[in-house]
Amino acid sequence: MISGTLTLFNWTLKMDSKSIYPHIIRAVFSFLMLFSISIAFADAFGASRTGLRFFETICFMNVLLITVSGVSYFVTAVTEEKDAGTFALLRLAGMTALSVTLGKSTSRLVSSLMLLVIQLPFTFLAITLGGILWQQIIASYLALAAWMVLVANLALFCSVRCATSGRAAGMAGTILLVVFLLPSLITNGLAAFPPGVVPTFVSNLLTAIPSLLATFNIFDRLRVLLQTDDAVIFLGQQFWISIGVALTLFVISTLTLDFWSAPVESAGPSENPAIRRWSVGRSWSMAVMWKEFLFFTGGRSFFAVKLIGGGLLFAGFIVLQNSNGYHSFFYLRGDYAWAAFLTFAGFLALEVLLYSSGCLFYEIRQSTQATLASIPHTGTRILLEKAGGCLIALIPVIFWLCVTVLTGYEGIARECSATMVISFLIMLGFSSHIAVILSLYTRWAALPLTILISAPAFFCLAAPILGLTAVTTAVARSQHIEMGLLLSACVNLFWTWLFILLPLQLWIRDRWNDISQF
Repeated sequence: MISGTLTLFNWTLKMDSKSIYPHIIRAVFSFLMLFSISIAFADAFGASRTGLRFFETICFMNVLLITVSGVSYFVTAVTEEKDAGTFALLRLAGMTALSVTLGKSTSRLVSSLMLLVIQLPFTFLAITLGGILWQQIIASYLALAAWMVLVANLALFCSVRCATSGRAAGMAGTILLVVFLLPSLITNGLAAFPPGVVPTFVSNLLTAIPSLLATFNIFDRLRVLLQTDDAVIFLGQQFWISIGVALTLFVISTLTLDFWSAPVESAGPSENPAIRRWSVGRSWSMAVMWKEFLFFTGGRSFFAVKLIGGGLLFAGFIVLQNSNGYHSFFYLRGDYAWAAFLTFAGFLALEVLLYSSGCLFYEIRQSTQATLASIPHTGTRILLEKAGGCLIALIPVIFWLCVTVLTGYEGIARECSATMVISFLIMLGFSSHIAVILSLYTRWAALPLTILISAPAFFCLAAPILGLTAVTTAVARSQHIEMGLLLSACVNLFWTWLFILLPLQLWIRDRWNDISQF
C-alpha cells in the first residue's frame, strides 16, 4: 500500500507541476503581493502601522485564495477520476481507499502549503514597515495553514460524496457560504422578530450556532491576532479544532469512498426521471435551444419548480413583514422590499453564472461538441440557440424579480439607484462571458475563477460606467432631452457591448469552432 500511495502521490505532483493553471494562480498571487507591497510603500510616508495593513491585505488574499481553491482545485481530487472513468482502474491496480485519498488529496495540499511557506520571508517586510510583531506573523500563517487543511479535507469529502466535479464544487461552495454567512443570518434574523415570537429553546439553540462556527472561523482568528494587543498564542483554539475537523472529514472520506464511487451516468437535471415528469414531446424548430432547455436547464418541470419556489419565497417575505406589524397582502415595504430584491437578484446572478460555466463545458465533458457541430448550422447559431435555451430557464427568477420591483418600488428606490442597476447588469454580462471562456479552457475551475476575476474587474469597470453616466446625463440636460437617465443607460450598455462583450463573444465563437473540429 505504501509503494502505491507514494507512486500516486508523485504522479499527482508531477501532473500538477506540468499543468499551467496552478502556475497561473501562483503568478497572479505573486503580482497581487507585489501590488500590496507597492501600496504599503506609498502609504509609509503619511500613515502609521503600515506594516499591519500590508500584512492584513496579504492574509485576506490568502483566505480568498484558499477558499476559492477549496471550490475548484481541491474539490477535484477524486471526481476527476470519476469524470474520466479511471477510478475503477485505480482500484483494479490494487489501490486501497486510503491510498487514493492520501495520494490524490495530500499532494495537492502539500503543493498549496508550499505557497504559504514561500510567502513567509517576504511578509517579514511588514515588521520593518511597523505595526506588527514576528509572533503575530507566525501565528497568522499557522492559522492559515490550519484553515487550508480544513478546506482541503472538506473539498475531499465533497469530492468523494459527489459523482461529478460540478456537483462537488457546488456542495463545497454551499458549505463554505453557510459557514461564513449563517452566523450573521441567525443574529439578524432573531433580532428581526419581536420578543416572545421565537421559543426560548429554539432561540438558545440558534444562538449557540454562531459561537460554535466562530471556534474555527479564520476571520475571527485573524481579527484576534492582528487587531488586539493580547498575548500571541501560536496554536490557538482555531488551529486545533480545524485540524480535528479535517482529520474527521478525511477518515469519513476514506471509509465511504467505495460506497459513494459507484458508476453513475452524469447527465443534466431533466434526465432524472424523479424530476422530469412531463413527456419530452416533439422538438422545437430551434432544436439546439430545445435540447438546452430540456436536458441542461431542467425543462418544463424544473421551470415550474423554480416558478413555484420563487412564489413561496416572495410569500415568505410578505409573512415576515406582516408578523412585524406591516400588514399588506401583496406589497412589500422598506427593508423587506430591499431584502427581497437582493435575494432574487442574487439568485439571478447565481443562475446566470451556473448556466454560463456549464452550458459548453457539459458538451465538452460528454465529448459531444463534434457531433453538435456536424448539424447544418453555423457555430454562431449553435451558441445563440444554447444561450436562448438558458435565457428561457431564467424567466421564473426574472419574473419574481420584476414582481418584487413593482410591489416594493419605494423601499428599493431608497436603497438602489438606476446607476447601480446598470452597473449590476454590465458586471453580470461581463462575468457570464468570462465564465463561458474559462469553461472552454479549464476542466473544473470556471465558476470560482470567474468570481475571483470579477471582484477586481468590478472596481476597474465601475469608474468608466459612473463617469460615462454622468457625462451622458449632463449632455442630455444641456440639450433639454427628457429621460436623460434612460439615454445614459442605453449609451453605457452599447459601449460596454462594443468594447468589452463583443470581443469576448468573438473569442468564444473562435474557441468553440476550434474545439468542435476535434
